[in-house]
Amino acid sequence: MTESLLCLQNLDKSFGGLQVCSDISFTVSPGELHALIGPNGAGKTTLLNLITGLLPVSGGVLLFKGRDITRFSVPARARLGMARSFQITSLFAGFTVQENIALAVQANEGSSYRFWQQASASPALQQPAREIMSRLGLAKRAGMRASHLAHGEQRLLEIGMALATTPELLLLDEPMAGLGPGSSRDLAEMIKTLKGGVTIVLVEHDMEAVFSLADRITVLDQGRVVATGTPEEIRNNPVVQDVYLGTACLI
Repeated sequence: MTESLLCLQNLDKSFGGLQVCSDISFTVSPGELHALIGPNGAGKTTLLNLITGLLPVSGGVLLFKGRDITRFSVPARARLGMARSFQITSLFAGFTVQENIALAVQANEGSSYRFWQQASASPALQQPAREIMSRLGLAKRAGMRASHLAHGEQRLLEIGMALATTPELLLLDEPMAGLGPGSSRDLAEMIKTLKGGVTIVLVEHDMEAVFSLADRITVLDQGRVVATGTPEEIRNNPVVQDVYLGTACLI
């Protein structure tokens, strides 16, 4: 049996008397795309915050590559190989696509983002930036300022900056949010090309994308795990249909 890359053991999170996550346990295998779904307020984003260290856990254990990282800081988890597109809080709007990704490469190598002039001139930073742009279909936008990109392309750039940290685990929080149907399909196809090369935890409300992409799905409701299984198992789970989609049909 393959050892899990990420293992959540009975994670709890409360804010005062409000219990947001309760007894959450599941694993993510290397190379897997594991989706988290659930109604609004189910605790999905809070759970990502616990995994990445943006919020401290109230109880339970979090293992990454077999190591207890429950009390690790965000930077410490990043150094171990975690990345989250949400953690790139904003793009450098006045810089080009290539410069944005080169800066992320530079930061991953231990230099400050402020040394952008060196990043824009260094071949050692430009080569990986070009590779990432090609991988994401952004090569034709290399010289365009980030502020001039369409919304979907900006989401791609955020993912590209996360990939520049060469993560083993990539966490994506609703990457299709705000995109039209065509852009959502294009982004889903791009994410599909990442599968196998990097382990992905995906929070997403677009059920068509979730069921086409995920190897396994964990369903949350009111801060608790309702079910974990393959897309087919989740599709046919009557409890999931009741608490999440009601009478609607799963994809």
